[in-house]
Amino acid sequence: MITRALLILVTFLTLTAAAAAGETLSVRAGEHGDYSRLVIPKAPADWKIATSDRKIEITFPSKDYAFELGDIIDKRKAHRVLNARILDTDETRALVLTLTCDCPVRTSKSAGDSIVIDIFNEAPVTLAEEETPREPVSDAARNTVSGTPESMREARDRMIALLAEARHQGVVQLKTDNKKEESHSTAIEASPASHSPEPEPETPQAPDPHAAPLPEHAAAQVTEDTHGDADQHGPSLADGPPQPLVMSEHLANENCADPSLFHEPEDGALDFSAIANLRRKFDESVTEQDRADIAATLALAYIHIGFFEEAGAIASPLANAGDHNMAMAAGLADLASGTRPRASRILAPYRKCGPFGELAFAAAASIDDDRVVSLQEKHIAALKPVTSELRAPLAEWLGLNAIERNELTIAKEFYDVAKTARGGDRSPALAIMENALFDRIAETGHADDGHDSTAKPEAQKAEASHGPTPVITDELRQIAQTPGPLQAKALSILAEDYEKRANVAYEGFLDDIAAQSGRRNSSLAEARASFTGAKALVSAGRLREGVAVLEAAAHAAPGAENAGRALAQSLIMNGLTSDAKTRLNAVSAFFYHREFVDVKDNGDLNVAVARELAAYGANDLVDEALSGIPGKWRADADAVRALSYLNSGDPHGALAIADEGAMSADLGIVAAKAHERLNDRAGTIALIKSSLRRGEADNEFATTAWRAGDWPLATAAFNAVPKKERETAAASRATLAALNAGAGDVPAAAREALANDPEALAALAHMFKTAPTVSVRAIDVLADFTSGVKKETDFMARGLEPAGRDGR
Repeated sequence: MITRALLILVTFLTLTAAAAAGETLSVRAGEHGDYSRLVIPKAPADWKIATSDRKIEITFPSKDYAFELGDIIDKRKAHRVLNARILDTDETRALVLTLTCDCPVRTSKSAGDSIVIDIFNEAPVTLAEEETPREPVSDAARNTVSGTPESMREARDRMIALLAEARHQGVVQLKTDNKKEESHSTAIEASPASHSPEPEPETPQAPDPHAAPLPEHAAAQVTEDTHGDADQHGPSLADGPPQPLVMSEHLANENCADPSLFHEPEDGALDFSAIANLRRKFDESVTEQDRADIAATLALAYIHIGFFEEAGAIASPLANAGDHNMAMAAGLADLASGTRPRASRILAPYRKCGPFGELAFAAAASIDDDRVVSLQEKHIAALKPVTSELRAPLAEWLGLNAIERNELTIAKEFYDVAKTARGGDRSPALAIMENALFDRIAETGHADDGHDSTAKPEAQKAEASHGPTPVITDELRQIAQTPGPLQAKALSILAEDYEKRANVAYEGFLDDIAAQSGRRNSSLAEARASFTGAKALVSAGRLREGVAVLEAAAHAAPGAENAGRALAQSLIMNGLTSDAKTRLNAVSAFFYHREFVDVKDNGDLNVAVARELAAYGANDLVDEALSGIPGKWRADADAVRALSYLNSGDPHGALAIADEGAMSADLGIVAAKAHERLNDRAGTIALIKSSLRRGEADNEFATTAWRAGDWPLATAAFNAVPKKERETAAASRATLAALNAGAGDVPAAAREALANDPEALAALAHMFKTAPTVSVRAIDVLADFTSGVKKETDFMARGLEPAGRDGR
């Protein structure tokens, strides 16, 4: 009954959308740490999805749709997707995705009719409100041919060979002066969560990082001949027999890693052909010992050329065997490839291993982790020698974290390091930092390559009136539309701009914000970004979706729960004071997210929602809203319940609640109106007098006494109202009641209340001196003109003016 009534109240708020036939459907892709996400925005209705046999089959009702698959095929943004195929039947078209693993798949539909597909390493916790049933893929989809591991290996080796050829031709120069190779920058997407090309399927996946060694305890468990010894590492980058990796200097703590292993090569160049040879030898190794001898050098080589996922997969087994250098390599590779939570767990034990260990952990850790040290110039110095492919994402995450902590000076230094490491390349992190550090970057006079020309006039106009202002660039818009670790931050920036200018950044912008309610395992920074997005949704009239985003942020980042709940309550409270549609939207948000917004030790929100419902006489919903309310709010609850019964046409029910409820001024007013509704003048007057004796006072008592025709009681009830609460209209009625009761002057309380309207006060005072005897009916008429004689004259003059112009 309650749910049905609620749905009736909010039915007109529901909007639907569908994709037009014949359009191209983009398939967005991105990595979210422990899962890959695919999003098909504005998908047509009646799509079906099936998963089995390492395949995902999405079938659409007609063949009128094309697909844009650049994120999957060209950019390889979803690492658990091997390839994509289009499969047509007589009437339907299906998109068939081949996976690299037997991965659990979760599918759902988000706001804006987007299809959301999450591909996990492990079985996920189902968070979606609506999840599609899972069916096996069709025989045709099952038999589609995917790329073999051998073909992927060959493709990777060809890529490395091309890099080697480019270097020999002088196109690629890996120098320690931070000049990056042009061809390599086009092959690898740059971002702090940038992803190297698809890892080879036969490469071992990184084991559970919890199994990695903890340096604080490793000394008691590692013998002299373990992999932790300095002379047990794999070969160098030169082609030929593996050579041992030797620490550049003695480390006081044997459980730490050697940071020099991650520095630029001393000779200023890398031999890419040697890396290809090492990879082939690694694949062809017969014994585990042979593989281990090569693995350490190959992992470091992959880090130097930016193949971070491959580096992590190869380094992790050695890390689990007790090799601290490889544990550091695995953690750094995870960080650079966007798997920050796992990187944080792996790097945490090395946070006391000097400036490099401190900065590595600080880059991976969440901003509210109290184990992170304050970053200083020594950390900048420790970062600068690092190979540029690794230095860029490290500096970017350090800069982003510093911005979240409002440490803008050091953030600007990390930005400079990251931009230098990137060379001429762009990354999502650079765009985000440039927005946050706009003032500081503007002071240096360095032009921002990422700002598009279309935004510059807008920025110049804003700068002319308010000084330097961040510009919303096409680059930021693209980041906001691409699933990934920085999408929430980009959406937050666009949401702040939307709040200021009500300018929708791109089509589907608000839908993308609403889709953030499906996020999981968010950082505190991402949760704070969700706050801005939620407010933007509310500004657009989508209050319930805004609250959904806040609740999801609270669940994903427990540290933001209290702040998110307080903001959600505030948004609903403000909505209840707005127009009728927004008020009903606020009621809907309260019921749909009650477990989140309903605070058991505070009943203010419950009463406010119930009061809105009482205006409709919705007794059952009022009772539901007030259920479980603390005893401190009982009097308010009884008054609202009685009001609901009165508005539903049941004054007897309202009086029954008043007889048994906790008496208050509000409940007394409702009871007085109930007597009035029953034409019980004596009961009305008796209840007002009883309320006044209990010290309850309100302008409504004076008004009700006025309507009952008890002039002395009307004046007395107004005199009892606290000075700051006296209303002008009630003062006018009290004055006329006093006049009719035979008083000789305006009552003092009414005179004080009318002090700010001297014309009305003068008109009323004049009536006591010269007006003839006033009847009750005349008082009713005069009450409409208590604003004064002048206003009444103006009213008459305006009414007669047209007749004068016409000569009538």
